[in-house]
Amino acid sequence: MDIQIRDATEADLPAIVEIYNQSIPGGWSTADTKPITVAERVEWFRKHDPAKRPLWIAEMDGQIAAWIGLSSFYAGRPAYDATAEVSLYVASAFHGRGIGAFLKKRMIEHCPRLGVTTLLSMHFDHNQATRRLNDRLGFQELGHLPESAVVEGKTRGLVISALRIPAADWISSVFNPWLKILPLSINQAP
Repeated sequence: MDIQIRDATEADLPAIVEIYNQSIPGGWSTADTKPITVAERVEWFRKHDPAKRPLWIAEMDGQIAAWIGLSSFYAGRPAYDATAEVSLYVASAFHGRGIGAFLKKRMIEHCPRLGVTTLLSMHFDHNQATRRLNDRLGFQELGHLPESAVVEGKTRGLVISALRIPAADWISSVFNPWLKILPLSINQAP
C-alpha cells in the first residue's frame, strides 16, 4: 500500500468536503447534521497555513483517501497560539487501513516545528475508535460534556482530550521506530 501526504490546495476542497460529508450520516464524527457545501468551507480552508495550521491530504491509489488539519483554539486568541485542535476524516472506502493513525502520528511529529505544545482532540463519547487511537498516542481526557449534542436522534456527549507535545527529539525517538513498522509505503512530504 502506497500513501502520499501533501499540503491541501483549494482544488482539493471538493474531495475534502465529500470525505467530511461521508461522516455525517453515521453520527460518529461530526455535529453537522446535514451535508455542507464547498462554498461553505472556503473561508475555513483559507484559515489553514502550512507553516502553522496545516491541512494535509493523504492520497492512495490515485484518490484522496483522508485529510487531517489543525485549527486554532478558542477563535485564535493570541494567548492560545501554542494550542491547536486536530481534525481527521478518512473516506469510507479507506476505513480500517491505518491511515488515520498514521496521519495523526505524523501530525504529532510535526507539532514542534508548527509551534504547537498542546494538541486537542474532541470526539463524541460513543466514538470508541477515536478514543482508542487517542489513548494509544498518549492523549489524556480532560473533560466530558455529557448529553451535549443530539446526533441521529440520539443524545451524545463530547470528550475533550489533550496531548502535551514534548521536545522534537523525544517525538522522533518515540514515533519514528513505530512508523517504520506500519504496513504502508510512505512518500515523505509534510
